[in-house]
Amino acid sequence: MQIYRRTYLVPLALPGLIALLIVACSGPTPTVTPTLVAPDTGVDANAPTGESPASDAAPDAVPDAPAESGADSQVGPPTDNNSPGSSSTPTPTTEPEETPVSETESVGFYIRGFNSIGRGEYIEAERTFTTVIELEPRFARGWDGRGQALMLQGKLEEAMLDFDRAIELKPNLAEAYTNRALTRVALNDIDGASRDAKRAIELDEESVGAQLVLGRIYALNGNAVRALEWFDLAIATNSEDGATWWWRGRFYRDVLGEGDLALNDFNQAIELAPTQAALYVDRALLYMQANASSELARADLEEAISLAQDPKLPTIIERVENLLEILDERDSQGG
Repeated sequence: MQIYRRTYLVPLALPGLIALLIVACSGPTPTVTPTLVAPDTGVDANAPTGESPASDAAPDAVPDAPAESGADSQVGPPTDNNSPGSSSTPTPTTEPEETPVSETESVGFYIRGFNSIGRGEYIEAERTFTTVIELEPRFARGWDGRGQALMLQGKLEEAMLDFDRAIELKPNLAEAYTNRALTRVALNDIDGASRDAKRAIELDEESVGAQLVLGRIYALNGNAVRALEWFDLAIATNSEDGATWWWRGRFYRDVLGEGDLALNDFNQAIELAPTQAALYVDRALLYMQANASSELARADLEEAISLAQDPKLPTIIERVENLLEILDERDSQGG
């Protein structure tokens, strides 16, 4: 059915979400109104399992490279040195890049830490990676792992220290540059985020997280053409990662106001990662912004609040409850 254009519903001033809930810094509220044709019965319910949108493709190996120079070098699709920026949601790599070569018990703790992140047990992951660091203080990936656990808890300054240490110990660790870029975006250090994302891509041209960061940076600075190049590249690099479709869907919705394209991307993200509450929240918000049938938005919000119970995601639950109140008020007014 055709969904008519309406005034854009202002999203609540809550942290941005990407499957696993993290902390985003504040930014300008989008003012475009998406338009879409929504199906009468919602979206296709065929939802095979897939990677969590919070995880990025991990490279098979880390090539040798010199230490970070701080130069704002140009890589990937963009062809100029303007690295615009705004806020974004961190999306840490949540899979170990490679099993560390070690004969100590730290290997088991290292793997256990990433398993805890995958279950949403970020405090436990922090403790486990702390054990790894205590056992092997010069193990760079241990520091990077704890940085991810800290970032997922919103402890951004602490996470930065761990990423700094990981890079100091292993200057060619692309994963650490990507995660530090994500954290810097959340801290509104856009220039630093751009440098780190570009450095990550120099080390690993298939760093999906870095590609998404650069896409988000260009998008929120108004350079939609370059942003779309980066988002498309991320999907081409790993189309099985729900995060790639989720980020581009938000770009279509919030920057371009292309509701149908956004809906297609959100649907694909949910097919790949059907257990991620944040995806349903964003699709529901799209329905609300486009003034679609409230039943479509309500069904997604109810699914999101159900998924956010285990592990408990209080910020998602709060956001869903607020959106449900908006729906109730709109329905009571006949709108």
